[in-house]
Amino acid sequence: MRSRKRVGAVELPRYVWSRPNKIGRHYYSYTRHRGRDWAWPTIPIPFDPQTQEFWQRCKQCEALEAGQDGGEWRWSWRGPSGRLYPLPSPKAPEFWPAIDDAGKRDASRDGEDRKTFGALVEAYTAHKAYADLADLTKRDYDRHLREIVRIWGDEPVSALTAVDAQEAIDSFQSTPSVARYFRAVLSKLIGFGVPRGFATVNVVADTEKVEHEVEPHEPWPDWAFELFFEHARPALQLPVYSALYTGQRSVDVVPMARPAAGANAIELVARKTGRKVFVPIHSEYREILTRTHLDHPALHLREGGEPWTLAAYRTAWQRDFTSVNAKGTPTSAPAAKKAAMARLREAGLVFHGLRKNAVNMLLEAGGTEAEVSAIVEMSEQMVRHYSRDVNKRRLARNMMRKLEEGWAETRRNLFGEGASAR
Repeated sequence: MRSRKRVGAVELPRYVWSRPNKIGRHYYSYTRHRGRDWAWPTIPIPFDPQTQEFWQRCKQCEALEAGQDGGEWRWSWRGPSGRLYPLPSPKAPEFWPAIDDAGKRDASRDGEDRKTFGALVEAYTAHKAYADLADLTKRDYDRHLREIVRIWGDEPVSALTAVDAQEAIDSFQSTPSVARYFRAVLSKLIGFGVPRGFATVNVVADTEKVEHEVEPHEPWPDWAFELFFEHARPALQLPVYSALYTGQRSVDVVPMARPAAGANAIELVARKTGRKVFVPIHSEYREILTRTHLDHPALHLREGGEPWTLAAYRTAWQRDFTSVNAKGTPTSAPAAKKAAMARLREAGLVFHGLRKNAVNMLLEAGGTEAEVSAIVEMSEQMVRHYSRDVNKRRLARNMMRKLEEGWAETRRNLFGEGASAR
């Protein structure tokens, strides 16, 4: 016996029927106008009311249209936009996938017609402007693009006001760096949409810029290197040298390929920017590479001879610095090592700080901001930001040298011709 109204405590939608088998398991189907001459053929629903998919299928059935043509039933589904999409027979295995696909196409076409944020994000991510971004940049963009779709996905871009945008930006005020990036991505997205008819103006231009000064990571002092190389796990050490002598990010350092014998430089493609990087090999670094040479295409290897992955290296680094394993259990590291690593940890020293060490060394050696930028794959503006202390010392030394060179005349102007040195 079939029942439509209720199965247990669940009230079924209109035209949805249940039928128990011999062991009491219920099967569900959709039959519009059941029991009448103009009743539709039965459509099995392959889920039960305990699942979200069941209710989704029931809702999709409500939008079905059917009729007979020459004795054969023709099926279609009408989307929220009002468009009609032909469907195969409900007996065909592709029936439900066809409805799902129609729903996606209807939402996309409706979004295109109404110029929604969802449609704009889809257009942007399919464009060369997005495809040309470095993989790491795409990852960061994707996080904010998903948030934009979550907030305004079905809303027309032209309906967004500066007040709306500012409210969304302010929701990240506890994390200024995130707020700044969200604002930048939103501005980039709407800027992309303006010449494509999604909006007439970029309202983000009228929002407040997020005041946030990025504090560079601290460079490692001499004592930190001494403690690290004395106590750290041996397989963690060569990547530190590589970071110090190349100035690259950990994402590029850890998977470095071993340079060929006699090579004058390490060449790679920076994952963050997608640009080619050429770093001449320093003589002392070459000596380190020679001493640690193993016949393997990868430069940085675990103790067992397998190349490090970035995730595994970071995990091992964290374990060495905290003396706690992945399960949260303290390791059996010697007390001296635990004390040394605790001191490094308490000083806030991280792998990325080695990048500032590299910048500082290059600047101390007299490198220009353009020269340093070329080696460490960093903008000249960021080089200046990283190296404020170094530049101050350089300026102070230059000024004192000028004072020494012109001291005789300066002294006469200060003390007069007859004054003697004291």
